Amino acid sequence: MMNPLSNPLPSPKTSRSATRPSTWPSTWLATWLATWLATWLATWLATSSSIVRRHQRVLPSVLPAIMSVVLASLAVTGCEQKRKAAPPAPLPKPAAKAKAPTTAAAYQVDFEEVTEASGVKSVYRNGEETNQYSIAESLGGGVGVLDYDRDGRLDLFFPGGGVIEPQSPLSGQPATLWRGGEGAVYQDVSKAAGIDDTRLYSHGVAIADIDNDGFPDILVTGYGGLQLFHNRGDGTFVERASEAGLNPNTWSSSAAWGDFDNDGLVDLYLTTYVDWSWDKNPKCSGPPPSNQDVCTPQQFDGLDDLLYWNRGDGTFELADASAGLVPAGKGLGVVTLDVNQDSLLDIYVANDTTNNFLYINQGGRKFKETGFVSGTAMDHMGIPNGSMGLAIFDLDSDNKPEIFVTNYERETFAVYRNEGLGIFRCISERTGITALGTLLVGFGTTSGDFNCNGREDLIVANGHVMRHPRNDNLRQDPLYIANVGNGRLQKLSFDPPSYFAKKHTGRGVVAADLNDDGLLDLVFSHTNEPAGILINRSPTEGVGVGLKLIGRRSNRDAIGASVILKTTAGEQLRQVIGGGSYLSQGSYQLHWGVPKGVLPIAFEITWPDGAKQTVEAVEPGKVVTVIEPAKPAQGAT
Repeated sequence: MMNPLSNPLPSPKTSRSATRPSTWPSTWLATWLATWLATWLATWLATSSSIVRRHQRVLPSVLPAIMSVVLASLAVTGCEQKRKAAPPAPLPKPAAKAKAPTTAAAYQVDFEEVTEASGVKSVYRNGEETNQYSIAESLGGGVGVLDYDRDGRLDLFFPGGGVIEPQSPLSGQPATLWRGGEGAVYQDVSKAAGIDDTRLYSHGVAIADIDNDGFPDILVTGYGGLQLFHNRGDGTFVERASEAGLNPNTWSSSAAWGDFDNDGLVDLYLTTYVDWSWDKNPKCSGPPPSNQDVCTPQQFDGLDDLLYWNRGDGTFELADASAGLVPAGKGLGVVTLDVNQDSLLDIYVANDTTNNFLYINQGGRKFKETGFVSGTAMDHMGIPNGSMGLAIFDLDSDNKPEIFVTNYERETFAVYRNEGLGIFRCISERTGITALGTLLVGFGTTSGDFNCNGREDLIVANGHVMRHPRNDNLRQDPLYIANVGNGRLQKLSFDPPSYFAKKHTGRGVVAADLNDDGLLDLVFSHTNEPAGILINRSPTEGVGVGLKLIGRRSNRDAIGASVILKTTAGEQLRQVIGGGSYLSQGSYQLHWGVPKGVLPIAFEITWPDGAKQTVEAVEPGKVVTVIEPAKPAQGAT
């Protein structure tokens, strides 16, 4: 969450000049050759583990220098060509570009906070009232969305946090489960459902149907272990983490489900944080009167993430070293998705002050960590960040998923553009996201087309981790970041009394259609502050389209499936992902926005095992449920 080495300079303004017919071949050749050389060099270095280990932090700054030399040398040729060629005819002045909207009203997006009216009364407690200044209190808790009783309405789950007493084992606060009713009104069913267990100081939630019985199960992460609430199908749960073999004595943060070996059963990736205990609890300085504050993660060693294979009998097997996991990552966020679209589920991990991980699935229960080579390990300055939140979205509508990462203060949020074949480019500056500055501490994030204009926007929950931050910004503004087209992102301003016009101690956030009106709503979790429920009231003329996939050969939640919605205006990609955001799990139901005058044509579904299916789209405003065929269609791959 904190990286004192990072101090990005203000981003220079950039402009795109008109293309000149007399010089474009050399410019194209320079760009192509520089990209090829950088990719070749990175790949060669990746094969030499000793070189990478010694120069891992230096190489990202060396590669741009090499590219610059190549560009400069080839640019000379371009200049010579320009001198010899006849002066080009003057180009017409480009038409003035419409200014991107900067307000929610101009962008036609609006949310109403209905927390009190919804009946949800959930507060995550981090235990800071005992003034132990433990790093455990900094993580906070997330939120999960599920339909636990299969009544067609979405329910909400919140981890409770815990109590921190000096030199004593951390104890838990009860989680809460809220049963959804008509109009996004909720009933507390925590006790009746049997999930109000207080044995775990809890953080995160990951939800999936682990045994394909049609009822979602709940995994809770935290300090010292896990909780697995198995859904009995009668409105109640039973805690059976130990019986299932999920009993690591470690500090787990986020978790994500996904079928990594395509056997039709969801496996589990578990991020772990740092090696803190009362025996490893240094006193870190702070301002008066206490002269103390929470320690940063640099004071602790990282812990090893864990991978569990689903045996199919209700138990899990811990993966061994052959799986290819990298040790000591200080993990805080994780998302499972098909990065390179080869129907093998990959894993991206947000680490705190160390390189982020990108695990490319090799098949045969083996992964290859490619964060450095792929361009997703560090930011645009070649520096590892205090990364926490993760969102997946298609920024440029090229049907390849981009990765968005929230980071700590004195750093900027990161956008990694998917170039295909598992290679990414950090384009944070180009998108304009660096204009947000470096004062925010970003946590949960989610994507969605909230105003149904055909583009996915981003939501970010922010809040500081220190008790006494230098800038006196413990509570921070949540963000609505609009995708305004042409690869640009723009923060929107909201007028009071909007939730987005108030400061919060944000942690988790998920998007889901809570009231079945075709628009994505939002649920925020906070630290020592009531959770927030926001209903989408956007005055849009567009309409939402939903798709719910039910796996038969694949895992029932269809995690790893990709779907392209074909419309009269083009195509839009969505993936069913596991995890994401921060300590949270959103709905597995997919959503698209269809602008006014655009008609949906068909869903092109790629199931997790690679089989393809085309389903005719219904009229906008409807949700389609598609059950995976028991056998792939003839000729499907």
